[in-house]
This record gives sequence, structure tokens and C-alpha cells, in this order.
Amino acid sequence: MDEKYLLLAISSLFFILIAVTTISLGQQEYRSIMNASIQQPICIQLSGNYSEGVFFTNTTTIGVQYPITNMLVLNNATGNYYGPSYGTTYSIQACSGNTINIKVAHCACENLKCSSGDCAIGVDQLYVSYEADGGVGWANGTTATFNIHAPPDTSYYFPDTDVYQIIAGNVSPGDSVFMRYWIDPRPNNAPSGVYNTTFNIRAVEIAQNIGTCSC
Repeated sequence: MDEKYLLLAISSLFFILIAVTTISLGQQEYRSIMNASIQQPICIQLSGNYSEGVFFTNTTTIGVQYPITNMLVLNNATGNYYGPSYGTTYSIQACSGNTINIKVAHCACENLKCSSGDCAIGVDQLYVSYEADGGVGWANGTTATFNIHAPPDTSYYFPDTDVYQIIAGNVSPGDSVFMRYWIDPRPNNAPSGVYNTTFNIRAVEIAQNIGTCSC
């Protein structure tokens, strides 16, 4: 082979080797994390009386709201003992279609404000949170007839407004939480009238933070 062509062939081969080496050095590996989170849909259903609201009456009347006249004792909600065998008609059911257990909480959006009557509308109020002179209390159970005659102790009062409070920490699909409510009005010198507020009920996965009450 002519020497000129031999040198040209060797140079071309060297160039190809250099090019292949350069390409090989340009290929690198990186390791990283792939992350995904899944939030299952949650469903709850409120009993008919519960979804309409909680209405307070005197210490003995059931089923119908009457003006509270004794400001120094715990007064019943109208549905506390209105069901069969004096069972409560307030219940929250975890839908049977849920695929996970849930926890349930409630909060009062604000104190009970006067809406009509002899009081100053929107100004006069009954306080939700417990103090030595009263507040709004609750109790829970797994059957409608739970805790037949016992009102709540001070552990089961609304702690304040706009604060979620766990009422059931682990509810399986299809199971229900039954509730009763009482009010010992404070201040006990509030003028006559109708007072109301809004409360929220929320359900989340049992490991999830319940979050902040928003009304």
C-alpha cells in the first residue's frame, strides 16, 4: 500500500477511536427518588335531625324546642333522647364505601349570637367554651342509647370557637358515632331571645392532621 494512503488510514482510525472515547465519557448515571402520595376519598353521612341542626330545649322536654328558663343547669338538645328507647337522633356514619378508617371532629364557628328577641341582635351572645359557670357540652357513644342519663364532664366541652375537637378517633367503614349535646348558658343573665351559631363536622384519614376550622 502506498505510504501516503497508509498514513491517512491510520489517522482516520485514530480519529474514530477518539470520537468513540469522547462519546463514552459523556454518558453518566444519576440516582434519584421517585415519590407519590395517595389520598383516599372519604364519605360521612349525618342523620336527618343532625343535618338540620342542634336545637336546645329545657331539661325535661324532648323533641321540641322550648325556651330555656333555668340558666344554672345543663339543658338538653331536642334530639338527645328522642329516638327509640330514648336513643339520641344525632349520628355520624362513616360510609360503607370508604376504604380506610377515619377520625371525626367538630368545631363551633363562633359563640351563639342573638338573632331575634329582646336581646341585641348580633351582639348579645352565649359562650360556647366551658368556664366555671357553664358552656356547651357533648358526649359520644357507639350506640344510640349510650350513656342514657349522664351529661358530659368538663373534658367534653367546646374548648373555644374555631378549634376542631376530635369526637371519634377511629371509625371503620359503615360504623356510626352517636352524639348528645347540652348547654349550661353563660352568662346566666343573658337577655331573652334566640341565639345561634354554626358548627362544622369534618372527617379525615386517621393519620392525617385534622387541620384548622374554617367557617
